[in-house]
Amino acid sequence: MSEHLVAVAETTKLARVLGITDPTELDFLVDLPPAAIREFRERATDLLFDADAKRLKGVAAASKLVPLSISAKVAERAFGPVLCAATASTVDPQRAIDIAKALPARFLAECAVQLDPRRTADIIAAVPPTMVADVARELLARGDHITMGRFVHVVPEPALRAAAPIMSDTDLLRIAFLLEDKTAIDNVLHVVSDRVPGVIRAAAEQDMWAEGIDLLDSIAPHHRAWIGDTAAELGGDVLDALIDAVHDLDAWTTLLPITSAMSHDSLRVFAERPAVHDEHVLTAIMDTALDHGQWPNLLPLAPHLAEQQLEFIAARVAAEPDERLTDLIRDADTAGLWDAMIPLALAMTDEHRRRMAALPVMTEPDILRAVITSTAEHELWSHALPLVDALPDTATPILASCLGDLTRDQLLTGLLTAARGDNIHTLVDIALAQDPDGRARVLTLIDGLDDLDEFLTALTPDTPDVVWQALVDVRDEIPHKLLGLLAERARELGHDTTATQLEPATATAE
Repeated sequence: MSEHLVAVAETTKLARVLGITDPTELDFLVDLPPAAIREFRERATDLLFDADAKRLKGVAAASKLVPLSISAKVAERAFGPVLCAATASTVDPQRAIDIAKALPARFLAECAVQLDPRRTADIIAAVPPTMVADVARELLARGDHITMGRFVHVVPEPALRAAAPIMSDTDLLRIAFLLEDKTAIDNVLHVVSDRVPGVIRAAAEQDMWAEGIDLLDSIAPHHRAWIGDTAAELGGDVLDALIDAVHDLDAWTTLLPITSAMSHDSLRVFAERPAVHDEHVLTAIMDTALDHGQWPNLLPLAPHLAEQQLEFIAARVAAEPDERLTDLIRDADTAGLWDAMIPLALAMTDEHRRRMAALPVMTEPDILRAVITSTAEHELWSHALPLVDALPDTATPILASCLGDLTRDQLLTGLLTAARGDNIHTLVDIALAQDPDGRARVLTLIDGLDDLDEFLTALTPDTPDVVWQALVDVRDEIPHKLLGLLAERARELGHDTTATQLEPATATAE
């Protein structure tokens, strides 16, 4: 997508060099590499400028022999804009500026059309801001965005600030698309930062999303969040138009890095747009994520999707072979995106989630530690416990060692969440697999719960026997009050033998 747009911009500039008024006559070139088109354009320019280099140097030397006012008159009346542009690079920059000051803006604009920024960068950089603004006004009056785009990267910031108010939001978008040096876009954004909402709105209103998407593809990573959040703030209509255009232009490789940088609220707004929920759009997004290295950029979007769409993505991921699924897990881990990967695992079917949990990568200590850490930091216990429950028994000791890194509040949140769900046995099993100090910490937390009944009620007839046996194994470490309550709960559930084993020693004596 980006290569095609750059090629379109290059053929537009090439048409100017060749004197072709309709750039679409060169559409047969747009499938070529943009660098090749640019190289041809620069060679053609060099040929035009270098053909009479010796004679042009003589003209430039002669200009030093006459007063500035006469040089200016000769330049305008005798040489004309083409010859002036050709000789500009051979004239001392300061003298060239002094001559230019005596020329009308109209004529300077005509000269600018013919100039080669590679040869005249020193002169352009020295042009006073007011003169730049005057020439920009003339060029815009002619609708000449090509010339302006070719010189932005050599124009100093004061001159850019002088010219910016003259440009409409649509002008800014067209000029950005035609920039000779795309790295200059970040400097332009700095100068016109307050205009960014208008530029995005212009892309929507003028159906110039191709130019807008090219702009998105060119900005530095540190600007992505700002641009993405700004687009989200412009409302659903703008977002829907953007999504439709990206889908039509197959430009998800450009948009996904933007969405991944958005704030939580902006990404939620984006994910809620009906356009994102379309199955064809989701399929295109997944194709891009899986086939073009955009998986880490897709993941932040996933938790914000509605249940149906999240299940769609989860099913697509689960359809990948084991080796590929392992790669996706590692990519998510490297990017620190378990807070997105865990809800995705929850959206899988039990069969797919257990297949994922059975992959060797899911028993690696660093991976398991990242899962537990992310779960605690983002309070994802209700999402993570089903995945943890699906892990092989060999993972339990590793997970148990990870609990020791959690704060008291994080561990307490995990216990309460587990007690309110269907996975209390999972967390208890892991907690009791810790070393004695770790077990004592968890047991003390449970014993001090404000609503201990909630925890006890979570122990049901479906609680695996292994959990009850683990409690029996550590009965000597369980606080007296908690031990008695666990015994009562075991008896209520018909586990009489377990209840007897859990009875506090004092109760047995009585």
